[in-house]
Amino acid sequence: MAAGTRRVLSWLVPELPRARVAWVRAALAVMTVLDVRFFLNATGDRGGTPELFQPVVLAQWLHLPPVTDAAAQVLFLGIHLGALALLLGGLARVPAAVQHVGGAVHALTYVLWVLWGMSYGYVSHDHMAITIGVLVLVTAGTSRYGGGAASDSTAGWPLRMIQVFTVLTYFGSVLAKYVFSGGSLLRWVSSGTLAWAFIRRPNAVNAHFVTHAVLLRCLQWGAVLLEAASPLVFVLRGRWLALAIASFLSFHLATFALLGIHFLPTVVCWSAFVPWERLPGWWRSRRAGAPRQRPRVAELSNF
Repeated sequence: MAAGTRRVLSWLVPELPRARVAWVRAALAVMTVLDVRFFLNATGDRGGTPELFQPVVLAQWLHLPPVTDAAAQVLFLGIHLGALALLLGGLARVPAAVQHVGGAVHALTYVLWVLWGMSYGYVSHDHMAITIGVLVLVTAGTSRYGGGAASDSTAGWPLRMIQVFTVLTYFGSVLAKYVFSGGSLLRWVSSGTLAWAFIRRPNAVNAHFVTHAVLLRCLQWGAVLLEAASPLVFVLRGRWLALAIASFLSFHLATFALLGIHFLPTVVCWSAFVPWERLPGWWRSRRAGAPRQRPRVAELSNF
């Protein structure tokens, strides 16, 4: 039992490169700014409609009142300042305090923005991984873009949590399909779900598919199989993992083209799987004119 527990803990709290934390922080920070400006902007518009406030469970636990215009403005400013601090904090010459304080401000203001925004309407599951991500990254300590491949568990735990909740976004979608189809995934994949979605969101692309029932059912099978297989990314390495990530990104590109649904908050969380820590070394070697070497498969084992 003790050995099994150690294996579980070593998987949940692995040693991963500290430099990767800085890159993932930057990616999530940029996404949060785009999110509050263009996507989840309901929080900034609901100060005058307290009667529409239906708090989600966590908002109830925190006893959040309806948002006010002043509170929304403070959150909006805090997210931008925190994101800027995280972007600059990855630079070697910027004091670590900028990263620490900025990360805390960014996490607090963004999570409150999300809770308020989703308490006025549709709860978007594509925000699960990024909301968890900005919170857990606060615990990662100081990290720099050029920090190299030095690894530790303080960096590994938040990165692993982002990875886990990214995968749970897809696997949880399969469970939701199972529940809402009355306990039968076969009913969902053989139904007219996509046909209904295309009719509801018509565009020049999906108009070519909406009358082809067999093709639509094949697409439904493909989507469910891909989502159900999402946990396999944890056993893949190197090129196979890169191919799996590319498959999920292609899936989102297809859903955007067919339905106008982007899932960008989830897409950016795939960055936790990517070895960004190798980027500065690659760039330095390119600038120095060193011959390009093909990395060995063994070197890609932690991709």
